[in-house]
Amino acid sequence: MSISVLTLRRWHRRLAVVLGVFLMFQVLTGVVAQQRFWLMQATEPVVYRADGLAVVGAEDPSAVLAGLAEAKPDFVVAHMMYPPPDSPRTGIIVMGGRDSSQRGMSRSVTVDPGTSTVMAERSSQAGWVGTATILHQWLLFGTPGRIFLTLLGTMATLVSVLGILLWFRTRQVAGRARGVLRLHRSAGLVAGAFFILMSVTGVAMNLFVWSEKAGGRSIFANNMAQAHAGPMATVNVDATTALASARAAVSAQLSEPYLIAFGPPGHHGRHYWFAFRDRLLRRTDALVDPTDGHVVGVYPSGVTSGGTGLRQWLFPVHSGFLLGGWWGGLLFTVLGGATGLWILTGFALWVQRRRAG
Repeated sequence: MSISVLTLRRWHRRLAVVLGVFLMFQVLTGVVAQQRFWLMQATEPVVYRADGLAVVGAEDPSAVLAGLAEAKPDFVVAHMMYPPPDSPRTGIIVMGGRDSSQRGMSRSVTVDPGTSTVMAERSSQAGWVGTATILHQWLLFGTPGRIFLTLLGTMATLVSVLGILLWFRTRQVAGRARGVLRLHRSAGLVAGAFFILMSVTGVAMNLFVWSEKAGGRSIFANNMAQAHAGPMATVNVDATTALASARAAVSAQLSEPYLIAFGPPGHHGRHYWFAFRDRLLRRTDALVDPTDGHVVGVYPSGVTSGGTGLRQWLFPVHSGFLLGGWWGGLLFTVLGGATGLWILTGFALWVQRRRAG
């Protein structure tokens, strides 16, 4: 049974008006998350812009730990987040704290990746870029946030499908469209396809992460749980040596892996934990025993199981890096911004129709 153009237009308009604010929020926070390292440098240079130029593949986590121990001896390191190759002058973000249990992550310290000197310290909740990135994934709202994000992504896909169907059903009379309507229609086909891709991959990642968390399959969480379950391991192998072993181990999974995160053994981990990505943003983690330096395991997508196949390719597709690395990511950033403007033209059309009765 064929659906009439009037029915398609009515449902597309109703759903789009209800979801428009949330879609705009997801688009804008997604753009911020995609370019977060550049934005951190540009908006808070005192905190994030480093003087020393990091050499990708030649990281020295032992030097970073030594610099922190000297400058802030009471700071307990939980883990470090390293900038990607396209942002070599962004500081390493070290999460940790000084609470009595030595397990909190209430503070963050930025360290120059080239000189291993401490640049700044602040609350782990400070900084609008990091906040926007977290809000994009709705992590602050726990399970209700994940449910809402799944529903939002599903509805966004439906709105986009209805819009594309409406475009095809009305293309014969499209020549009479003028002004905002013509702009909305012209961009609608590309924007709709972009939204479908973003929504489907975003929902899939959300459901995968939700399942992994519920099933206890996160390597980072498991490593922390092991540390809490027993006494700390004896550290006989330094972090830089462990990094070399981990990078060699993940090279079979990733081509030219670069470090994105690192956690030392101690209160927050039984083993050295390293997370790597390649140029397409595929991720693989590795654990290294601090006692004898052997590689405990290599874990695609940072999970104990199910990290290969579709799971490993979702983020490269969602970010656009699958299309051409950094340039694909930049293209998706531009498309995200343009899609935000397209949503505004939809609101403008809705207002015009309301005023016209």
